[in-house]
Amino acid sequence: MIKGLIFDFNGVIVDDYPIQKEAWNYISQVIRKKSVTDLEMINVIRGVPAKDTVSWMSNNSLSPERLNKIVEEKATMVKKLFAQSSLFCLNKGLAEFLDELKFKNIPRTIATSSSLEDMQFSFSRLGLNKWFDINLVIYNDGSYKGKPAPDPYLKAAAKLNLSPSECAVFEDAVSGIKSAHAAGSDTIVAVGSDERLKKLNQLMGVKICIHNFTEINLDNLLNVE
Repeated sequence: MIKGLIFDFNGVIVDDYPIQKEAWNYISQVIRKKSVTDLEMINVIRGVPAKDTVSWMSNNSLSPERLNKIVEEKATMVKKLFAQSSLFCLNKGLAEFLDELKFKNIPRTIATSSSLEDMQFSFSRLGLNKWFDINLVIYNDGSYKGKPAPDPYLKAAAKLNLSPSECAVFEDAVSGIKSAHAAGSDTIVAVGSDERLKKLNQLMGVKICIHNFTEINLDNLLNVE
């Protein structure tokens, strides 16, 4: 039986795929002289720490200083795009879903590859403190392996004092789903467009596919087999 919920951030709490792709296109042009493809976004980039993605794009050829500079440049670009874009908002139906979780006192947290600074910005901009305790959020601080390693979801479940098998996970990325399943979660909700869901639905642990949070029923989720 499911007792707690863990949410990825980018692509789940906010449907920011176009923003992230624009930023990664710019970085890819700088490093590889070509844009990223949708398949690369789905299979390699989404849900992975930015430093790992930049290393992959450069074939591990960058100095640590240059690598960090590009990661910072990407983060700055995304923040500017977030500030300008109407896309930086809660996913459709999510506020109502989170209200229901809060009313029913369902334990919940976020496991993200974003930094603490990014999370603080997002909490302030989106009012996430209404539903989440930022002290329970698992973010990328460089102290553990990022997705697709199981570490983020192991840590997130521990923050809720639950086992991963007792947690349902909302994810939009191959790396994130692999991370959650490797941690022990077998109730994963894939979130995304039809094209992405076709790919994500094939992965182990995925039990439900939704385009947004108007399509999820909490009672059904908590009792999924």
